[in-house]
Amino acid sequence: QLLPSLQYSFRYDSQVDCHVIQPTVALYEVGVNDEFGQNVIATAFGPLSCLPLKRQNPNISPNIYALLGLNGALACAMTHSLVIPFDVVKTRMQTDPEGGYSNILEGTMSIAKSEGIQGFTLGAEATIAGYSWYGFSVYPSYAFFKWYLSHSLLSPAYAIAHADAIALMAGAIAAVIASMGLTPLEACRIRTVAEPHIYRDIGLLGTLQVMAGENKAVGWRALYDGLPSLMIRQVIFGSVKFLAFERACEAFFTTWPFLRDSMVTALGVTLISGALSGALSSVVSQPADSVLTYVAKNKRGDGESLGIVSIVSKMIETEGIGSLYRGLGSRCIWASAIISGQFLLYDIFRTSLGINSDDLSQVFQFVISK
Repeated sequence: QLLPSLQYSFRYDSQVDCHVIQPTVALYEVGVNDEFGQNVIATAFGPLSCLPLKRQNPNISPNIYALLGLNGALACAMTHSLVIPFDVVKTRMQTDPEGGYSNILEGTMSIAKSEGIQGFTLGAEATIAGYSWYGFSVYPSYAFFKWYLSHSLLSPAYAIAHADAIALMAGAIAAVIASMGLTPLEACRIRTVAEPHIYRDIGLLGTLQVMAGENKAVGWRALYDGLPSLMIRQVIFGSVKFLAFERACEAFFTTWPFLRDSMVTALGVTLISGALSGALSSVVSQPADSVLTYVAKNKRGDGESLGIVSIVSKMIETEGIGSLYRGLGSRCIWASAIISGQFLLYDIFRTSLGINSDDLSQVFQFVISK
């Protein structure tokens, strides 16, 4: 009913159990050897190809993944370096809620008054090292696993129908890989920010050594005490981040297609979508972030090791349920800034490599069910 009946005919094909739409123009075979080199089917709209529409799948070599990792490392290190002051305030609000850090402004004024500008650079070494590894591992891992799941493990039809689930799964796997290297460095950063009088002067390597030596029986494995909570945080944050960013970009470009026409407007969409995905990811992963901070702050050499459920129960019992969302405002600002910057830089780097789409294979198929 939506197509003009004068130009199209409709019939039901019982063999394939579907309706067939056919143009009413006459299809005839003509010789056009000069242009096509063979006989083709001609229509009023031009020659009709006898082959399906195809685009060659890209051959992404290990070198390309390595370059994507390098680009991710640069993007994450640069953006996280710029927001270290926000990270310091956020961590102080979580580790010392009674110390004059009830909100971002009060926390900033308190640190500036008592510690000066130097107080806003606490944990810089651990931040740069940790998120360089994070960017180097998470971005190529996400690209690889999304491609592998969509094109090797699952059928194309299933992959298209479950694109959101595949994006979440690929983001989760990439976050697990990144967490293995990020966990000890994040623990050092939190300890340095929470207790600068002890850890500021000994640096990153010194902090690692001190934390690894607090319990001789455990040794370096003590650096991974926060792995479960950090992994949960990163899996939630990372998977939601990638999915929210991709869907936000799709929504903008679908609503306003002209935004693709200019590099400036396209990068503007990247910035806005990155900010939205960062804020959303912060909200859903904030409880895990608070648990991670609690573990890093309170872990000592007494051998005590509590599970995540026990820690959450203890936090709610002693400080109330609000302790799980302490510092959410500053973390949303922090995440919006760094995620938008990360995606902006990563898009620029990825475009420079000529990789502009994860799906470079198109097959058009039109079926109207009975």
